[in-house]
Amino acid sequence: MPVPATTPTQAVAPPTSPPPPTDRGRFAAIWVAPLATHQFQGAGVEAGYRYHWLAGLYRLGFLQNGYAPADALTLERTQRVFLDLELDGQWRFHDAVTLAVGGGVAFIGDRVDIASMNGPTWATTTDDRGKVRPLVSETLAGPIFESSVTFYVGPNPEVRLSLGVCWGRHARH
Repeated sequence: MPVPATTPTQAVAPPTSPPPPTDRGRFAAIWVAPLATHQFQGAGVEAGYRYHWLAGLYRLGFLQNGYAPADALTLERTQRVFLDLELDGQWRFHDAVTLAVGGGVAFIGDRVDIASMNGPTWATTTDDRGKVRPLVSETLAGPIFESSVTFYVGPNPEVRLSLGVCWGRHARH
C-alpha cells in the first residue's frame, strides 16, 4: 500500500508590529532642588509627553527654607508647594543629550511661618500666600539623568536648579 505524500508544513510566525516611534512618547522624572533663591531646597516629580521637537509637561514640587531674619526682631520660614505647566521646544544632539527650552506658568502656594520677639517671649503666626507667575526653563536630559534651571520672571525674580533621574525624555534611536 502506497503511503500518501504529505507536504511539509511551514511554521507561520505571528505578524510583528513595528517598533514604536522614538520621536514621541511619555516621559517622567524625579528630582531634587539643592539650590534656589531664598535658600529653598526640596524635591518633586515631573511628567509629560514629547512629540518630535515639542514637549508639554507638568512639574509638581515641595520646597522649604529655614528660619531667616526678616528684620531685627523677626524670623521667617517658608514652605512652598508649586505646580508648573510648561511647553518646551527640544533639540536632540546625536545620541547623547536632549536640550529643551520653554516657558509656562507656575501656581505657587507659600505657607510663611513668622516668629517675632514680643518682649521676653516669641510669638508665632502663619500667613498663607498664593500667586501665579510666568516661568522660563532650560533642561538638559540624557538617557538617565537630567538637570534643569527654572526662572520665575516678573517682579522679584527667582531661580531654581534641579537635578534628577528621568525616563523617556531622551529616547535612544
